[in-house]
Amino acid sequence: MARGLRGSELPPEACKTEGLGTLRLRRYPTSISDLVNTSHALNQKLRMMPQLFDTSHFFKSMKTKLYHIKFFHLIVFLFAFGYASGSDRPNVLFIVSDDHGWGDLPSNWKETELRLPVLDQLAAQGARFSNYHTVPLCAPSRACMFTGQYSSENGMWRGNKGIKRDVKMLSEYFSEAGYATGCYGKWHMGSNPGGLPNDRGFDEFRGFLSGTHGYWVTKQRNRILHNGEPDDSEGHTTELFTQWSANFIRKSVAQKKPFFCYLAYNAVHGPIRTDESKPASAPKEWVDKALARGVSFLRSDYVAILEHMDYNIGKLVDLIDELKVSNNTLVVFVSDNGGCTMEGDFGGRYPGNNGPYTGSKATTYQGGLSVPFLINWKGRVQQGMVSDDQVMHCDVFATLLDAAGIPLPEMNGQNPMRGMSLLPHMKSGGKRPVPERSMIFELWGNIGLRKGDYKLWANVGREFTPDWPALVNKLKNSELALFDLGKDPSESKDLREQLPEVYDNLKQELIDHFANVNAEYPTKETHPKLFAPEKKGSETPKKQAKERPKPSTDSKASGTRGGRNKAFAAIDQNGDGKVTNDELDAWFKNRAAKSPDKFTYKPSQTKGALKKRDKNEDGTLSLEEWINASESKK
Repeated sequence: MARGLRGSELPPEACKTEGLGTLRLRRYPTSISDLVNTSHALNQKLRMMPQLFDTSHFFKSMKTKLYHIKFFHLIVFLFAFGYASGSDRPNVLFIVSDDHGWGDLPSNWKETELRLPVLDQLAAQGARFSNYHTVPLCAPSRACMFTGQYSSENGMWRGNKGIKRDVKMLSEYFSEAGYATGCYGKWHMGSNPGGLPNDRGFDEFRGFLSGTHGYWVTKQRNRILHNGEPDDSEGHTTELFTQWSANFIRKSVAQKKPFFCYLAYNAVHGPIRTDESKPASAPKEWVDKALARGVSFLRSDYVAILEHMDYNIGKLVDLIDELKVSNNTLVVFVSDNGGCTMEGDFGGRYPGNNGPYTGSKATTYQGGLSVPFLINWKGRVQQGMVSDDQVMHCDVFATLLDAAGIPLPEMNGQNPMRGMSLLPHMKSGGKRPVPERSMIFELWGNIGLRKGDYKLWANVGREFTPDWPALVNKLKNSELALFDLGKDPSESKDLREQLPEVYDNLKQELIDHFANVNAEYPTKETHPKLFAPEKKGSETPKKQAKERPKPSTDSKASGTRGGRNKAFAAIDQNGDGKVTNDELDAWFKNRAAKSPDKFTYKPSQTKGALKKRDKNEDGTLSLEEWINASESKK
């Protein structure tokens, strides 16, 4: 039965059939113009259904005269207000793990020693996608899921500028649709005013803004913020983020408001213990469990962090059951990018597992692109569905909007929305396939294009990102590799000479994409409304300001410090605010290669330089440690 103003019901005599229930609005009108537009669409439906309503009974039962209101406009109001009650809108729990490789989800890869019973059960009772693709770096991948666009389009090609102001984020859509919105854990999608979580549709943010944070939060090591203000919480990040999410869910359900809860763990991002000289990042009891059943020391901390995360996800699943909202809660779990490996060059050398795939985080080989992805929605998604259809990061955006009844935009900002809703595919149990399309991935000149089983790949050099016209020229004059992933998942056999037509078509498609990207960033002059004064909670956090080195009044010193800031940014290849041993080593090598008359490279200098500057002994360098060490030489 349709719901009316303040939840009142249309009298039974107003409906001559049960057909009224099929007149469901595509989304909730949020303004008068929305209401008018919706009414016109509904009017067309009513004209095709002349026998649906007996208006004489209706007016008699309402005991009122509605001479100046068309009947179909009244129905629009009844539907609009009933729809806004939130009774049939799904809750969304959107969980993202960090640097979690495809092979470290047991239901993906039986050879892993990991035990993740909660995630495996969610997959068994929902849909698991074994052929999901992402961008191989933290910030861009998250931005793609939140905007439905490629990183070359939404502005988060690395993380320097953040997502373009005119690009609307997933959280903003949910907020405007009347959802309670909460973000807990790692943000990493913009740290400038206007780009913070509270600016981007979240009612509450509690977590950290940058790419990495130690697992153990103490008074001395704490960059956690609560709506822009320093947070004095202490404990393990996995447990803190879970508890804050639980509090938000309880509050939302108590208020009878649909919720969008974004939980972004830092598990299993570094620092991870790989040698006995460092402390473990996982709680001791979880490390001991792993070691006791024969997990190697090298993998023990890594395995323990993920198993500890799985246990905490279980707490939220239990909570949703306890609150009796499990049948109306959509749970999504996905990793941001492929796992780091001991052979990898970026993100630290950690014992991640990418299953049968070549490559790791920060590469556009499948090991960097393929990650765990599953969706659980009781009664809506067929249990035990395993899909091998090719899907990608942008589809998360489209699927969640579609599930909430929010229309999918054709454009987001000045570029197309690329995602497809996966609901038709899931509801059909996979019988309705995901349409084949090209999927494009780019990171620092690492480029991939996949269409069907064929994949085009190249590494043309990082100096062309994000100068897309320069990248187009480079691609035109470069030889790319062509792989058939159906026969060669390890990407070892180049087929460009055997399949010249396939190669030429895919290469032209890749060139056309980058040639047509609108790379303009909005400014105060072009988009003044986007640069209005920030909301409360969106200020640059006070604690962050304290953590930054104070500017010197000496112009010469200030200029020197600016140079050190630039040097740090150049070394920090993944833009996460932390310099690893590998990043520092690569910088030393590059410096010596560019200026051999001034610098020489020695393999031992990296370890010594890192140890000397790493004051908190977490195995990485922060900007503050870099600058303070440089100034101490004076």
